[in-house]
Amino acid sequence: MNHLEKQILDIIEKRYKRKYTGGIKVTKLISGYKLVLDLGNPDKKGIQISADLESEEDFLKYIEQELISR
Repeated sequence: MNHLEKQILDIIEKRYKRKYTGGIKVTKLISGYKLVLDLGNPDKKGIQISADLESEEDFLKYIEQELISR
């Protein structure tokens, strides 16, 4: 697990007061980042969130806002 994935897990724990135990993968794209949360159900795709943002800090802020709105 890389530091960005750890920071996103901390955001999830802070927001929902629960530890997320599913799979998590953050990928640096050519332009931006992509987060995939595996929900542990093989019949369904996990949650995917992508953003065309330059910095990790901006991506973390974006993820936090996305989690609030979902």
